[in-house]
Amino acid sequence: MKKTLLMLAVVCTMGACVKNETLTPVVQTPAQSVTDGKQEALGSFLPAVHSVSGSVKLIIDKNDAKKRFLSFENFKTDEGPDLYVYLAEDKSSKGFISVAKLTKTGTFTLEIPEGAVLEKQKHVLIWCQQFSVLFGSAKLE
Repeated sequence: MKKTLLMLAVVCTMGACVKNETLTPVVQTPAQSVTDGKQEALGSFLPAVHSVSGSVKLIIDKNDAKKRFLSFENFKTDEGPDLYVYLAEDKSSKGFISVAKLTKTGTFTLEIPEGAVLEKQKHVLIWCQQFSVLFGSAKLE
């Protein structure tokens, strides 16, 4: 009985964070400073509880090293009610910083907040805040 209840709870949690908000598909031309910037790291998205795919690059602005960006390419994910992009120390969101609310799929760029510690925060997470569910992640290497 306990195993059945546990399995039911897991299934409910996994299915709870689905399709309430529509993500806009885009193919955005990155800003000139991003395309001319220095690529510091690259990661490929792997699914966790939901389907996530594509790649992400860490780009440093060529004119201002304090400006850093995440450049998403061919990014896809299931929709959810409260999805955010986090930078974190691991997949469990340890030491995370919120980069932005996720509103897009495809190819686009997000500026990384100044408080990010990229020496430690090497995981890009697609996280459902409402249900504390990891959709998928990419490790920047």
